[in-house]
This record gives sequence, C-alpha cells and structure tokens, in this order.
Amino acid sequence: MLNRFPASLAKMVFGMPLAIALTVALAATAPSKPSGALVRTKQGMVEGSTAGSVEQFRAVPYAAPPLGDLRWRAPLPPKPYSGTLHAATFPAPCVQGRALPDFPTPNEDCLYLNLYRPVGSTEGKKMPVLIYFHGGGFAGNTASARDGVELAAGNDMIVIMANYRLGVFGWLGLSGLDAETANHSSSGNYGFLDMLASLRWVHDNIAAFGGDRENVTIAGTSAGGIAVCTLMTAHLQERLFQRAIIESGECTGTSGFIVSHQTALLQGAKFAAKAGCTDPREFASCLRSKPAAALLSASEGLGISTANVGGNLMSKAPMEAIESGEIDRIPVIVGANHDEQKRGPVETTGFPATEQNFQKYLKNAFGPLAPLVAAAYPPSAFTDPAYAAGGAASDSGVPNGIGFCPMLMELGGALAKVTQTFAYELNDPRGSGVPDATGFELGSMHTAEIGFLYTEKPMGPRTTEQMQLATRMQHYWATFARTGHPKDGTHEWPVLQSGSGSVLRFQPSGDVMVPTPTVSSEHHCDFWARVGY
Repeated sequence: MLNRFPASLAKMVFGMPLAIALTVALAATAPSKPSGALVRTKQGMVEGSTAGSVEQFRAVPYAAPPLGDLRWRAPLPPKPYSGTLHAATFPAPCVQGRALPDFPTPNEDCLYLNLYRPVGSTEGKKMPVLIYFHGGGFAGNTASARDGVELAAGNDMIVIMANYRLGVFGWLGLSGLDAETANHSSSGNYGFLDMLASLRWVHDNIAAFGGDRENVTIAGTSAGGIAVCTLMTAHLQERLFQRAIIESGECTGTSGFIVSHQTALLQGAKFAAKAGCTDPREFASCLRSKPAAALLSASEGLGISTANVGGNLMSKAPMEAIESGEIDRIPVIVGANHDEQKRGPVETTGFPATEQNFQKYLKNAFGPLAPLVAAAYPPSAFTDPAYAAGGAASDSGVPNGIGFCPMLMELGGALAKVTQTFAYELNDPRGSGVPDATGFELGSMHTAEIGFLYTEKPMGPRTTEQMQLATRMQHYWATFARTGHPKDGTHEWPVLQSGSGSVLRFQPSGDVMVPTPTVSSEHHCDFWARVGY
C-alpha cells in the first residue's frame, strides 16, 4: 500500500523515486498516433492507440459515473457512446487525499479501465485475460500508475487495469445507506462493487477485443490482494473469473484493512457529524449534497478506507471463509516479498541504529513481548540493529498485517487446504531500489513485485539479471492465466501442500524451490504464530 509509507521514503522502483518513475512510464507508453484499432463494444465503437507492439484502450468506462444520487450506490452500467470513443488518454484517478503527478486531477467520475492487447488482435482470438486491481490502502493510487504493456506484448494476452472508488467515496458505512442496499447487502465496500462491475463489463465485451470471457484471471497487490480474497469468497451468482493471484494481500485476521460492519457504521457516523450533518436520519441525503472536497476534508483522520464484514458480499472475513471452505475453488497464486516492512522501523531506530533505539522500537511495537522479539531477532545476527527491527516488522506484519508470515505462510497454508495453490517469495536485495542516501539497503519491500510485473522494461535502471527475473515472473503469470499451471520451462512449480511442499523463491541470481518449513523458519513464522501474530 504505497501511500502507507512515510513521505520520506518515497517508494523506489529500481532506484527511481515513484514520481519520476511514473513520468518515465507514461512517456514510454504515451501513444503517438491513432492505431486505427476499432472495437465495437456493447456501448459503441472504441478507438485505441498504438505504442510499440501493444494496442492500448485508455479510459474506457465500465460503469456510469457515481455522481449525485449515485454516490454510495452500486454502480450502474455505462451509457452508450455518442459516436466513436477515442480512448487515448488516461482517466482521472478516483478522489483521494493527494494529487498524483502526471495524472489528471482526481475526480468522482473515475470508473474507467485501461486495456492492453497485442497489436493485430482480432475478435475471436480468445486470448486469456488478466484484470488487475491496484493497492493503496483502499484510499489512494490509480490503475493508470500500472500498465500491462510487457505482459500483453510478450505473452499474447489481454491485460486490464481498473479504477475503483477510494476512501470515504468507496468504503463509507452508514445505517441510512444500509437501508438503501438491495439483496440484504450492507453499506461500505462500494469499491468491491465497482470491481464486480468491471468484471461484468469484461464478460460482456472482452470477446470483441479478442479475449476469452471464460478464461479470466483476477490479480491484485496489497489492498488489491484483499479484493481478490474477497471476490473469491463472495457468494456470487455469476462466474466472472476462473483463476486468482494474491500479491502481498492482507487477508488474514491481523489485517488492519478489514473491520466489522459495526465499526464501519461508527466511523461513518463520526464522519457525517464532522461534515456538518447533524440528523442521523438524514445522514445520507445530507452527505450527498456536499461537494467532494468537503467530504474528503471531513474524512481526514477517521480511517474510512477499510473493507467491512457484513451483507452478502462479505458475509464473513475472507480468512474465516477460506478456513471454513466457503471459497470459489479455483487455482490461485499467493505470495509476499522478503522485506515487506523492512524500512518501517527506521523512523524510530534511525540508521545506523543504536541499541537503545532498537529497544525503543520493540517496546513501542510489541509491548511486553519486546524481550521475546529481541531474542528471536538479536541485533548481533544483523549488520545493524535497524535491520533486526526491519526483519521483525517484515515477518510479523506489525502493525497492519502487512507481513510475510500472515500474507504467505498463514494465507497460503489455509488456501492449500481447500484449493490448488502456488506460493512464491520475491527476494531481490535491490527489488525496491538501490540503497538510499543513508546507505540503508531496502531489499524487496511491500509492492516490490509491481516493478517486475506491471511496468515497462525501460522504467528505471535495471540490471540484466533483474530484467531476466521480470521476464520469468511475467511468463509464470501468463502461463497461469492461460492454463492454471504456472510454468517457465526451467522449474516445475508444484502445488503447495498444507504444512509441506515448496515455495518458489524469485531472485535475480536464479529462482529456486525452497521447502516450506525452511521458508517458515527463515522468517520465524512459528514464533509469530505462537505469540498470536
């Protein structure tokens, strides 16, 4: 969840600050001329543009704008186009607390998707389809900050990136909104309803682009990974996807991004009062009369960017549903990064760190368990105490469940009991960039896989080994999307067995299969399970 990192650690992608990296990516993918690629969708004709060997269709509406009385309602289908839709520029990001460089100003009118396909694709080709949901703590980011150029061009497939409503616009719970919902659903989770709408658009239209609506893979990183967990465990009447990929998704009970419906209602009431709506019976109508900027301002500090458990979409927390076997039993890839929260403790420990600041961090983060954590992560076993603290944070997921053990070992183990599961770990010592100005080595932190899977090769200084690693990962993802069995031609990626089996460790020096008990031991996962994390 990119926006969860402190501002001082602007997320690095192969040594490049995010804002600069995005500029490079956008310049690399900016279409220079109309491609002449015309596709007839159910809403009308769409004209794409060509960039290299990929045709791009940007800002294609998959739902009606959620404006006015449609604010905080399930999305409606998009209206027919007037004439030909020229899909050459990125859509506005959904409303969020910060502007994104090189993108339009965030707007409530944001339910659009970007589609990438190989040049020359035609209707009837029946290519596999991967639709990706971005992370950002359900509060920030945009689908356009990722692209499907490499995946689509190199693997003969269609890749789609979809926006969804964020923050208070996507996740507000209120009793008055509960009363408006159909099918015994509950308020909040509008972002998930947006994702379902994008999948319905794919089901209705993807054949015209050359895709196979019976071969759709959903994928997501971080908050997007929670979305994948949710859609897999939702009681859907339609079969909208056939495979799933969960990349560092905080789907377990320690997640800080899934709350009870009662908690969501309380947060919503506080928000309404702060926004100047004083009658609980009129909260919904009062809030719908407010401008977006006022709502965004009133939501600050209230934490209204969480999924909530309630209603028929998320009747149980995803992990509870998985453990009880209430899941769409489709093939799934699940994984995490070696150093998920490695740099988080540095705000307390400093770098180089002192023993005193190391102990201060442990006390703040783990309370009475601090001595036990110090024994499991002794500074003497690391080149600096800051790395010991970073290891404890990365493995445990403190404080938001963004950790290796819950996101891979716990979630992967639960999935392996009920469905065909493939597990991976990304471990590139410079997967999140070169050492920062202090010399701190970042490793592969939260969202590091994005730089290998969903960006173009010219973006940032990659080594030859990293470029080869990106190609291998993309090929695994593509073969999984095509057949349900990820392959590379070098390693057989075996199905994960509950309590045994192996994890595929991606690394620049060459990928290796590592026994699950070894991976668990390296990250102290048994220790964290024993103490309750």
